[in-house]
Amino acid sequence: ISNLGLCVYKTGEKEDALDFFLKAGTTAENVYEIAFQTGRLYLENGKPQKACKYLEQAAQSNPEAGGVYRYLGECYARLNRAESAITAYKKALKFNPGDAASLSSLGCLFDEQGENPEIAIMFCRESVGLSPENGLFRHRLGQLYLKQDRLDKALKEFTEAKKLGYGNPEDIQKLKHQIKAKAS
Repeated sequence: ISNLGLCVYKTGEKEDALDFFLKAGTTAENVYEIAFQTGRLYLENGKPQKACKYLEQAAQSNPEAGGVYRYLGECYARLNRAESAITAYKKALKFNPGDAASLSSLGCLFDEQGENPEIAIMFCRESVGLSPENGLFRHRLGQLYLKQDRLDKALKEFTEAKKLGYGNPEDIQKLKHQIKAKAS
């Protein structure tokens, strides 16, 4: 049943795939893949509270499977559990240091927690280096640069993010005017 769920998921039918994983979960207790996929689908469907239960179950059933921790971190972040999210993202990076999504998210969380701004930027910059085609990662880096009044770098990242389909052209125009005003 879980294989059928994966096939259905690949066609874009997330709700139907979730139904298959929920059915599979009733027949095979505590199987990592079923718990992981169920949690991931709940998260993708905007239900982090439900997702958490399954992702935590997946992490408990196979603590060496690093992939679950990124999703668990995202889940905790959406539930405003910053410390738990940071811990989960750190575990994800322990298993996969090249996890660009975890690096970017961790950088943002560090910034929100008031950590050293250079460390936050380092994580976000690393994520962009690993995944330069990701507009969200570039936008996040641009936001951090903007907070530090590094306007030219912020503009560069926001412009690249917009080219990649992420961001707001009005924000870019405002930043251009701000740079121009500062130069005068």
